[in-house]
Amino acid sequence: MLTDDRVVPVIAAADIERDAHAAFRRYRATHPFAILETGGHVVLRHEDVTRLSRDPRLQATETAIPAQGGVTAGPLFDIFQHGMLTANGQAHGRRRTPMSRALAAQAIDDFRPAVRVAAESLIEGCHRDGSIELASGFAARLPVLALAAMFGLPDQEVPEFIQDINEMNEFFRPNATARGMADAELAAAKVQYSLKKLIARKWVGQADDFLSQYLALAEGYQQLSGMEILIQIVQLIIGGTESVQTALVAQTANLLLNRSQWMAVCDDPTLVPAAVSESLRFEPGIAGVVRVSTEDIDIDRWTLPAGQLVILSSMSALRDERVFSRPDDFNIFRTELAASNLAFGGGPHKCVAEAFGRAELEVGLSVLAERLPGLTLDSRPAFSGHVFVRRTTECRVSWQS
Repeated sequence: MLTDDRVVPVIAAADIERDAHAAFRRYRATHPFAILETGGHVVLRHEDVTRLSRDPRLQATETAIPAQGGVTAGPLFDIFQHGMLTANGQAHGRRRTPMSRALAAQAIDDFRPAVRVAAESLIEGCHRDGSIELASGFAARLPVLALAAMFGLPDQEVPEFIQDINEMNEFFRPNATARGMADAELAAAKVQYSLKKLIARKWVGQADDFLSQYLALAEGYQQLSGMEILIQIVQLIIGGTESVQTALVAQTANLLLNRSQWMAVCDDPTLVPAAVSESLRFEPGIAGVVRVSTEDIDIDRWTLPAGQLVILSSMSALRDERVFSRPDDFNIFRTELAASNLAFGGGPHKCVAEAFGRAELEVGLSVLAERLPGLTLDSRPAFSGHVFVRRTTECRVSWQS
């Protein structure tokens, strides 16, 4: 490894807040990684993020993140202590296996119609109004409705389920406040309680929905505690709601800002998958993942030290000039879209529900394009977050009713 006196650049917090894409672009050209003023090293290039996502010298953070925030017990801490996304080695494998097999057994072709029903109902409910705040009125609700259908949640329990998940997710959002964290703790307890009741009903009944299949596999696997079984469902909810909301808003807004591409999607539904992939590349719902380096790691003759928090920035990697032509242009017709799959992570922690996330985004876009081809962007959303889940501001759209 090289051990000279070269200085790793520090990205100022103000620069990240102002425009994270511009900050990453500035340093990505000359350095494989940089130091964040707020803490941690951020890996910037596509090749390095892809390779290091499989490197065992970078470990999941387990309970370090909540502990840093003073959370050392309780429902939010449980998510980190017992979840697969935050685990390493054997613990990660045994927690992931039943969930992975249950998702594989759940036909994606059966999931898409449920997402379509949910999307159609949301549009039908506001069609006469001629406008909607897309983030809260459509994008936040669609993934939760899809999960509720996937879990077999009774209709009367869905509204409270949506509210509790939204409040729980505050903990994972950029710049969460003390009040928001307190509300998230209470909401996480309510989500656990709701899921425990639902799981109890599934144990008694016989059903072929996803949750019943998962519980049967988890029971047969005989290596998970009751809390571990529960928390894998909670992590599936977290991973499948906030980031999907942001991605739904981003793909709609970016297409409407590039009107010819929006019209192309409206005229040719086969372009929907490419539009979703390009939007995930251009403005992903997940900025990256956090790891801890257990050894010094050489990256392009620069040494990433051991014992550091490391952000593998898919947000930066997906605009890497080495991989994508004119990366700051939104273009659903680009030829390098296969490389955009990094939006769902990589290595052993790659998103276990990628196919379902893509289905939600594709069906959501399809329904909007079919029902509202004259959609107009009235307020442009802004996106924040550069470490884990990203967040969107309001995004109002309108149409001729």
